[in-house]
Amino acid sequence: MKENHDSLIASAISEGAVPTADTAAKSFSVSQPALRTLKPVKEHEIHLQGAFNVRDMGGYQTTDGLVIKDHLLLRSARLNQLTQSDVKQLINTYHVGIDFDLRRPEEVAERPDIMLPGVEYLNESVDTYETYHYHITMANNREHYRSYVTSRQAQKVYHDLFMTLLNKPYGQSVLWHCTSGKDRTGVAAALILYVLGVDTKTIFADYVASNDFLAAQTEQRITNLKENGASNAEVEHAKVDSGVDLSYLKSAFDEMNKRFGSVTGYITHGLDITREQQADLHRMYLK
Repeated sequence: MKENHDSLIASAISEGAVPTADTAAKSFSVSQPALRTLKPVKEHEIHLQGAFNVRDMGGYQTTDGLVIKDHLLLRSARLNQLTQSDVKQLINTYHVGIDFDLRRPEEVAERPDIMLPGVEYLNESVDTYETYHYHITMANNREHYRSYVTSRQAQKVYHDLFMTLLNKPYGQSVLWHCTSGKDRTGVAAALILYVLGVDTKTIFADYVASNDFLAAQTEQRITNLKENGASNAEVEHAKVDSGVDLSYLKSAFDEMNKRFGSVTGYITHGLDITREQQADLHRMYLK
């Protein structure tokens, strides 16, 4: 079954369901019907007052007909402005037991998470100074996503996230996040969904949905830039910086295929998550 799952990823890439790394930026829109299943994705949103792009991964179906359990796997953007009501919701409704922060040290220092009572806080940066400091363009973003596959630091962090999922306290959820919850968090979500056997179309739809969950923040950012006399180039840069394109995730998958033979090869050998551990994840998170 896992080998077939790999073939679906490879087929989606080769047949153009995912834009190739050299596809022109304007030739792809996340509103394409084949990839746009926003109604079910939208139902995964957790509505908080002080955080955005917050979702419960529970409810996605696997290719085997199983379903991810609710209130165990949560993804989010930064948690530095949580209200008391938000904290109560995350603790009492979603049973958060571990807050896994994927941000760089300077991001954490600038906007530290609101500490959740009784919740273990872990911070491991996916990026290094070398992998992060680059000029943001769509082409460079695709190369940056490849670094999530090739960087030993990124491999270690994603390994540690999977081990956290395996070793978490019973009945508690794991919440992982970065700053906007779209890139580092989006790759983590894609890998977790993949290991659990969720189909390619759903993985892609969940990834690009960040554009919708971040729409209000992006619009406000663009408005502020224009009001302050920003140039067209600065506005276009902000648009790229504020969203995702499916070609980014494709680049990561493509690098996994190139370096490890398949996505499964990357997870098993690059992240050192054994087949037995992957089976354990199925038992823990599927019903």
